[in-house]
Amino acid sequence: MNKKIAILGANYQYLSFYRQTKALGYEIYSFGRESDDHIAAEKYADHFYDISFKEKERILEICKQEGVQGVTSFIIESALPYVYYISRGLGVPCNSPECEALTENKYTMREQMRKEGVSIPAYKFIKSIEEAHGIPFPVIVKPSDSGGSRGITLVRDEKDLAAAVERAFEWSPSRTALVEQFIEGREFSIEAITYKGKHYILQITDKDTTGAPYFVELGHHQPANLNQKQWDDIANQTLKLLKALKVEYGASHTEIKMDEDGVPYVIEMGARMGGGYINSDMVRLSTGYDFVKGVLEVATGTFTEPKFTCRKNAGVYFLCEETKDKVLPIIENRDKYPFVFDADIWGKIQKVQCNSDRGGYFIYQSDHKIEL
Repeated sequence: MNKKIAILGANYQYLSFYRQTKALGYEIYSFGRESDDHIAAEKYADHFYDISFKEKERILEICKQEGVQGVTSFIIESALPYVYYISRGLGVPCNSPECEALTENKYTMREQMRKEGVSIPAYKFIKSIEEAHGIPFPVIVKPSDSGGSRGITLVRDEKDLAAAVERAFEWSPSRTALVEQFIEGREFSIEAITYKGKHYILQITDKDTTGAPYFVELGHHQPANLNQKQWDDIANQTLKLLKALKVEYGASHTEIKMDEDGVPYVIEMGARMGGGYINSDMVRLSTGYDFVKGVLEVATGTFTEPKFTCRKNAGVYFLCEETKDKVLPIIENRDKYPFVFDADIWGKIQKVQCNSDRGGYFIYQSDHKIEL
């Protein structure tokens, strides 16, 4: 009999996750608003409910009635409190209330990391522009409770600080922000999965961004180009972080910057899969380990230890005004490029200020990194 899984969220960014979940034989119970984009549910869900994932009591009751055996939102951080509530109501694996409290926003996360000796930049939590001073320039200003590179600005001097803070507030549901020391250096993300408190580092991802002022992600590449010491330093700092934040179950996506001296600084962690095709496709293409399958196994309490069956290079390039000259021809002529695994155009080509401004992509798998 197929396992029954509840998925909170149903729009375009879930397509790959839904497709893989269906291919793995799960019966999908999908929750999202009919008025929103719910193309993933249309294509792959067995049951769709026109219910916001915030209606946790209704969803829990449906899941109990239908015998659902696990709950996930895959990549959506704002859905995590509802995933936890429903999972606890069903008695299936999820992180503890203590972990939830520590990871509920960027400030509580940093406070715990600081207490536990995790390497992090200097920071300050603010509720007003008047509180924004005190961290030496340059600084990054970001919403305390948003993701997707929304509302992030690099500020190099005083005259630009107020506008950056106001932009961060506009993207923050709580109208709060962080002012954080800017670390010059390379940016990485670390993809991991945890079960019963045991952590498995799956892959380290190199990131290409637009740079200042908004740092929108233009490309991701696996494995990261690191020597063994650099890899170990980043992995060890990630393991220290996951222990500090009391993560016991599920995927995690940790962002780290390494300065010119090779010192890694944790920027933040999401107790969920990373977006941008990093975890839906790239981990599987670069390691042979099906990360989506692993997340579903954790959610349903049937987890098996990861096994890596290949070592390839995998990556994604995103389409926008900044990249169109190199990326668009490959998307439009994908059959001519044997390294292209998947490609699509979903929106307009425009200059980007956050990840949602991107209009398309191509994913590659190769014996070497594809350079454009």
